[in-house]
Amino acid sequence: MGLLDRFFGSPRDRFAAEALRIARRAPGIVRAAYDAEKFAVAAWRDGSGSPVWIYLANVFAETQDARPADRAARLTQLVRIILTPHDDEGWDEVRTRLRPVLRPDTFGQAGPMGMVPPLSRTALPHLRELVVVDRPESMAYVTPPRLEEWGVSADDVFAAARQNLAELAEQSLRQHWPDGNAMVRMVDSGDGYFTSLLLAPGWLAGVSERMGEPVVAFVPDVNTVLLCPADGGAATALHTIVESEFSEAARSISPVGYIAGDGGRVVPYAPPAGHPAHPAAQRARVLLTVTQYRSQTEWLSAQYAEHGIDVYVGGLLAAAAADEPPFTVASWGDGIESLLPEADFIAFAGPDGVWGRVPWDAVARLVPLTPEPLLTPARYRVGGWPAPDVMQQLRAYAVD
Repeated sequence: MGLLDRFFGSPRDRFAAEALRIARRAPGIVRAAYDAEKFAVAAWRDGSGSPVWIYLANVFAETQDARPADRAARLTQLVRIILTPHDDEGWDEVRTRLRPVLRPDTFGQAGPMGMVPPLSRTALPHLRELVVVDRPESMAYVTPPRLEEWGVSADDVFAAARQNLAELAEQSLRQHWPDGNAMVRMVDSGDGYFTSLLLAPGWLAGVSERMGEPVVAFVPDVNTVLLCPADGGAATALHTIVESEFSEAARSISPVGYIAGDGGRVVPYAPPAGHPAHPAAQRARVLLTVTQYRSQTEWLSAQYAEHGIDVYVGGLLAAAAADEPPFTVASWGDGIESLLPEADFIAFAGPDGVWGRVPWDAVARLVPLTPEPLLTPARYRVGGWPAPDVMQQLRAYAVD
């Protein structure tokens, strides 16, 4: 700890103190408090029994190199947007302003037990589709309680958001597109919902048609779409750039490439073994998977420790053998109640050491595994190893 931190707190603490001062001066706020563990400010409006939470991690990361005046302005804007009530928004007012957005699996889940996460559904491996209300200066995620207020179902909300997105997708496809030799970078200024276009049926297929060949799309962060030809070396080279942008982004989405599959449906770009881009695509898949499980592991472990729940939250590791692309491995300990992540391979850890690298498909086929409710990405509660006869069969499938 430096001298400045010792007397005035860490940069995070000073940033939070500034946010707290701004929140306490906001109209209608009767009380505000800082929660260091959540790195968030809770603010209570007059007459409200529950606080509005202002989470600071993203804006802190995005403004670390900004001038003090610019950082203060950004923070003031964030607090004002979050604390401005929108209780008068009915279904007729919001329906045309709903937009679907792509976010990682763990987005919105790393809160305290009992917190209601945003409305979401599965979109792609380790990515979910959420819905926001588009506003002039911000977007507000739709949560399940809003559905009751509006008197509609989740299907109604997703359908309206997709309908609004279809109009944006049509506008995008009417623009001029270069030929297939070009790389296209689309940078969103905040209201274009470019990364959401992957959720629009037929949009990526339409882009490929206009560029004259299959196109791979990358969405490393919430504001960026990168497009390049699927054939040739462009996709291989672009994976490296995307991995760097994904790893450095404060609001990352995915390092994986996506391509139009059968019927125009967007699927992960997974070239076969022997294709020049195969190792890079596998690395991207592993990076996204490990990143999501790491976030979930940290959150679950902290929650279980706080509430005295004696369950081991198993980690997911990335590994690579000689001349093979990366893969994921999880360890199943004998006699330990744990939440097992879904991995490419399962290693069995016992008193005599660790043996095997058993493919997940073999484990899932021979052992009855049930996903733990409400956890995304998926985990499976296990205890002791399977019966000896099953273990013998599993050993036969071990690749090393």
